[in-house]
Amino acid sequence: MADEHHHRLTERDGMEMGIRCPNCGTYTSFGDILATGACRGGWKGCRTGLRLDLVVVE
Repeated sequence: MADEHHHRLTERDGMEMGIRCPNCGTYTSFGDILATGACRGGWKGCRTGLRLDLVVVE
């Protein structure tokens, strides 16, 4: 099993419809994260896997 680290994002981490990778700083859209499960910064050598979890609070 891969080593998982959870990062709580703040408003500062977010950009319009995406985030910056916590490892390389490359902007990755939420759509790319959902589609590929990885940072878009592969061309920089970044191999960070990214995942979005939806938390529903009633």
